[in-house]
Amino acid sequence: MGKILNAYILPHPPIIVPGIGMGRERKAAKTIEAMQKAAREIGKDKPSTIILSTPHAPCFRDYVYISDTEDLIGSFSAFGRADIELKLKNNMTLCSLITEKAKLAGIDAGGLSEERKSIYNISNQLDHGALVPLYFIAKELEKFRLVCLSTPFLPLRKLYVFGKCIQEAVEELGENVTYIASGDLSHRLAPDSSIGFSPKGREYDESLVQKVQKGDVEGLLNTKESVLEEAGECGTRSIVMMFGALHNKEFNTEVYSYEGPFGVGYMIAKVNAAEI
Repeated sequence: MGKILNAYILPHPPIIVPGIGMGRERKAAKTIEAMQKAAREIGKDKPSTIILSTPHAPCFRDYVYISDTEDLIGSFSAFGRADIELKLKNNMTLCSLITEKAKLAGIDAGGLSEERKSIYNISNQLDHGALVPLYFIAKELEKFRLVCLSTPFLPLRKLYVFGKCIQEAVEELGENVTYIASGDLSHRLAPDSSIGFSPKGREYDESLVQKVQKGDVEGLLNTKESVLEEAGECGTRSIVMMFGALHNKEFNTEVYSYEGPFGVGYMIAKVNAAEI
């Protein structure tokens, strides 16, 4: 039977990738150190597949988009470094099984035709929400396949159910998997934040960090949509899906770091599910 070895919450600021920050990344030293630590641990676990949910994948109101090309490729060209590129193989079998389980649970999920992608102007390229964590992981883990998921605007409890579908698919397929919940926290921590400052941003980040530390899944699921909007976050849905994938399993969590050096909250945490 397959299992999820461990799960991680990882942020995705391109500025921490060498060659992009141009020295500014030093302000996020805690984040970089914790990211490297998480990557080393993932390398030691040697998962055959990484499942990653990212809020910057094509996002729909009621459809979980699962990247559906054989080769998953992306670069940091949007950040001035087209030479920093990742090429990974998609685990198409696991994608199909997750889609099947989701549909049985009443959740619409899967890929998109090329025609639909053209209509919605959707690229097959991996987004930075996937690329930043994978950049660090690829330094420590040579061979793995990827499943890349979007985080749609479904109710949190429905996203949790989708996470349960992921768990069922992993167990049925018989692979060892690491789950990565990619996401930043509040984008409203500083007066010069691009979407505006809000004191609720810091409050939300502190609350979320506490919930993760305590493994308070129910508290997370009870978060109101208005609170998410006020905080200006982009990681909660990804985290909810991750916890859904650990449904009814024993786990403990450890927050490795939290900081907000550029007006955006970055948390790195490990959900130790080694006993699954």
